[in-house]
Amino acid sequence: MSATDPFVYDPYVPEFQDRSHDVYRQLRDEYPLYHNADRGFWAISRFEDVWQATLEIEALTTENIEEAATLLPMLNFLDPPRHNRLRALVSRAFTFRRISEMGPHIQRIAKELLDELEGREECDLVEDFSTPLPGRIIAEMIGVPADRRETFLGHTRKMLTTNPDLTIAETIREPSERIYEEFGRLLDERRTTPQDDLMSALLGAEIEGEKLLDEEILGFCYQLIVAGNDTTTSLIGNGAVLLANHPDQKKLLAEDPSRIPNAVEEMLRFEPPAQSLPRQSRLPYSRHGKTIPPGERVLLVWAAANLDEREFPEPERFDVTRTIKRHLGLGHGVHFCLGASLARLEARIAFETLLERHPNYLLIEEPGWLPSRWARAHGEVRLSLPDR
Repeated sequence: MSATDPFVYDPYVPEFQDRSHDVYRQLRDEYPLYHNADRGFWAISRFEDVWQATLEIEALTTENIEEAATLLPMLNFLDPPRHNRLRALVSRAFTFRRISEMGPHIQRIAKELLDELEGREECDLVEDFSTPLPGRIIAEMIGVPADRRETFLGHTRKMLTTNPDLTIAETIREPSERIYEEFGRLLDERRTTPQDDLMSALLGAEIEGEKLLDEEILGFCYQLIVAGNDTTTSLIGNGAVLLANHPDQKKLLAEDPSRIPNAVEEMLRFEPPAQSLPRQSRLPYSRHGKTIPPGERVLLVWAAANLDEREFPEPERFDVTRTIKRHLGLGHGVHFCLGASLARLEARIAFETLLERHPNYLLIEEPGWLPSRWARAHGEVRLSLPDR
């Protein structure tokens, strides 16, 4: 996209990631309701517009979107009332009390991972820390045996990368099928030998006197393993790079860890792991003098909204002390991230332990972005770990 070309917002192309903030700025300012006819989607990008759109369930549904056609039923692709009944069931695993009680265990895992880096002068934070930490936690919650976790996590990472020449269905089909196969095996095992884990609990659960279908259990677990791994992995990786590139902010957190929870919110605002997620228009939907017809794909561009100066003063300044009343880093409305409290806890503990052990870490090189139509993630984050 050259300076003389007409404006194009196309998150499918690899070069988009390097220019995303500039593209988002122009999208918000000049094309707040944007139509990409070639790719077949509309995009909503201003903060208040996106915030409101998440509440317009009758007009903008998550059902019948392209991804849903190739996946088993899951909360992301269901609307109320079915969504609410199923979410209430799964939410039992994410109560405030249960998540809070997980803190010491998450801290032990974080320290164990950093123990393995002792004596090393450098590491890949993604491979050595930000992937295994949330990956192990969500796998344990579901009930994935330790010797099979890497199989699941490897397949989830494959779905982050986008090939612009492939359809969405083609991109996710193979890794999704492998994940379903692995969960199918685990489901059979839990049916004969229940354990104290989420999959066993789902097998015994009922909604209005009816047991969950196998495909619903597999869909739940699929959503949890994908979102529970990739979202937090990217959050930790993105946040570590932001701090390395803003050493004054990193120093502030190392000296005062009580600021880390607020810093996590700023990381989610500034570089959210999920840049956009789709809806399908069910009714005509109008904004800024344009109307989306029924039956169209609509992107709610969280990342553009989170950089909107209409909502955030100096939005493109990364500031861990910023007062944030609301943001869209974890969505909003009925589809607000189910595991938000867990992701926040994992990220807080990750940065507390990382900055305690390695407050002077540095980037060996500026990491590139994975080419992805929806995610914001580094494939690797190579760090130097100097002595204190």
